[in-house]
Amino acid sequence: MRAKFGLCLFVAMISSSLGTSQADDATRKLGAFVGKWQTEGTLTGSDNKISSTLECRWSPQGIFLVCDQLVNLAGSNHHQFTAYSYNSKDNIYSYVTIPDPGGRPNSGKVEIKGNVWTYSSSFENGGKTIQIRTTNEFTDPRTEVFKTQSSDDGGNTWKTVLEGTAHKVGD
Repeated sequence: MRAKFGLCLFVAMISSSLGTSQADDATRKLGAFVGKWQTEGTLTGSDNKISSTLECRWSPQGIFLVCDQLVNLAGSNHHQFTAYSYNSKDNIYSYVTIPDPGGRPNSGKVEIKGNVWTYSSSFENGGKTIQIRTTNEFTDPRTEVFKTQSSDDGGNTWKTVLEGTAHKVGD
């Protein structure tokens, strides 16, 4: 146990001497989602509404943002758990999401520019690659506007599939 503590202390001293504050500042950008949120959205081309409750907090060591979400879509509830992190070596934000307990995890990268977060992913459907792009725009510290779009032509044209707003309701 003493060797582990000594190694951790050594790593912490080296990290602080290398100036990790830049990485810490970048990690802190993830804090825009810390707190309790209520969301409402509409699926394009239908009367289907989607709502969710979201609670995000820092992991015990403060390096991951962890979010637990309950989504209601057309009267059906779904859970998802997401962990966000920042890789200072590659200057990349990433996430891993576990949908409904026992569901297949998915992951990707998040680009954060100012107050806009952009998630990009893709999947195969009937031999065709479908690209997905979601943006979260923090219009103020307690409001986030989201939009999800899809493209089936390599990103030349995008169709909005979901739009909505999230409001921070607690810390």
